Amino acid sequence: MNVAAELAKLDYVELFLRTGTAQMDRLWSGPNGPRELEALAVDSDAAWEPRFLASEILFRKRPDFPSVEQKHALASAYVEALRAARVGNIWGLPGELDGPAGQHLVSLGEEVAPGLMRLLDDDRQVPYWGSKEAMLGNSYAFRVKDFAAFFLSKIRGVSYVLHTDPSARDADIPALRAGRQE
Repeated sequence: MNVAAELAKLDYVELFLRTGTAQMDRLWSGPNGPRELEALAVDSDAAWEPRFLASEILFRKRPDFPSVEQKHALASAYVEALRAARVGNIWGLPGELDGPAGQHLVSLGEEVAPGLMRLLDDDRQVPYWGSKEAMLGNSYAFRVKDFAAFFLSKIRGVSYVLHTDPSARDADIPALRAGRQE
């Protein structure tokens, strides 16, 4: 079975959180593992989820990943992964760049900005699981748009105020869309 087919059967939680590093290490150590993962990550014809998972493995295994040229190819997979997010923990808490997927998305820079702008209208709530982070994250009722706004502010170097009230967070979005800092 090739790497894309194996990753298509997994999700982020299964690959990185439930089983430790065993599956990631196995995929990395396979014949041509690093090359196959890299080829998949930047393959714009492949499905977004295996591309995203391959990228996450590469971010963990190769400190020089991605190259400047690869960032554009990764942007669509990361934006789609955020749009489809099933758990907030991997993205971190808006206001703190503390989730690995969120850190990796922000590291892609302006390449992800157009996609994040489109997500500023997405009201879907993203739940957290666990204990302390889940209590805090779920109490704020973070939505896809909140993650997008926070990540966009980090990429563009504008201040981000974490409001407890979602309507107050919504009020800051027009300025972010316009590229203004208020």
